[in-house]
Amino acid sequence: MANSKYEYVKREFEFHRHLPASNWIVVRIDGCHFHRFSELHAFEKPNDDRALRLMNACATSMLEKFPDIVIAYGVSDEYSFVFREKTEFYKRRESKNISLCVSYFTIVYGMKWKDFFPNNDLKEPPYFDGRVVCYPNINTIRDYLAWRQVDCHINNQYNTCFWALVKSGKTEKEAHQALKGTSSKDKNKLLLQQFQVNYNDEPAMFRKGSTVYRDKVKTDDCGNPIKRTREAITVSNFDLIGPEFWENHQYILGEASDYLCLGGKEKYGYEYVKKFDNIHRLPYSNWTIVRISACQFDQFSLIHSFDKPNDETALRLMNACASLMMEQFPDIIFGYGFDNEYRYDLPLENSCVCMEKTTKKTDKNKICVSAWHNFASFHQ
Repeated sequence: MANSKYEYVKREFEFHRHLPASNWIVVRIDGCHFHRFSELHAFEKPNDDRALRLMNACATSMLEKFPDIVIAYGVSDEYSFVFREKTEFYKRRESKNISLCVSYFTIVYGMKWKDFFPNNDLKEPPYFDGRVVCYPNINTIRDYLAWRQVDCHINNQYNTCFWALVKSGKTEKEAHQALKGTSSKDKNKLLLQQFQVNYNDEPAMFRKGSTVYRDKVKTDDCGNPIKRTREAITVSNFDLIGPEFWENHQYILGEASDYLCLGGKEKYGYEYVKKFDNIHRLPYSNWTIVRISACQFDQFSLIHSFDKPNDETALRLMNACASLMMEQFPDIIFGYGFDNEYRYDLPLENSCVCMEKTTKKTDKNKICVSAWHNFASFHQ
């Protein structure tokens, strides 16, 4: 489109939102329709150790691929990635941060699937939703991670009780009714008295989620001692709410001695943290175009020996992905592609790509992220 009379459509209508400087960037990835996906692939309830380890392996690959990610935290089908405060990752462009993280995570999930489910073929492509949020300081980042870990505990304790009741013979409706209005103490009592299960003895990965970070170690990959300290990407299940982990790992976020304290205990502002989680919406009654362009495809095409200047097989693969996109999302009315790029048109009055009906405005992130990760998953 360079140097043509049509170039104005890019110059006058495309815009890039740059995330504010000197803010920590969090990209949160969440499985889309994973209730159905987990049933289709017969995940164990309430927790499938294989599925969780697969998510952790994908998060580890993310830290290997993107060095500006300093820590990640995951539970169930969700993972949060914290980029360092001073990152200039793709000039802090919001769309790049979301699209690259979500598409790369999705691709790795599919590539590593057989490592954890060797006897279970993928019956449909997995895909993930994502959003990016900026937080102003270390205090708020720790609050954010504490908030996600508190949610992990609440949800896992409930699910542990729920599936214990279901497996004992109750219907799902009866199990929900039995747990309605119960406190954390009530649930612990139910597990212990009815099922002889001490909740505190459940695996820490289930109760506390998983944390992925670069640890400083003095051993090699085989565990042998070495003289110099090196960085090794580590998956752990520590408590992120209390101070111990952060005191022992101050290098992850930097000095955290100024963390807010109240009466000797950390002050967590979960509701305050949520205020940063704004949703940017597209204007109503506008045509929406989502353009997907491959990242580092020069290198990819060399590695996979594409024919030059055009590889017919690669182009037909792109077309097949585009066809699957239109099958998946009926609101797409037209697609056009060449080389490693595809564009999709959505009508004036559209519902969200994830099929969440809206009356006035459409979530920009959901449209873009759904397109990005689905195309990546189909391409794989």
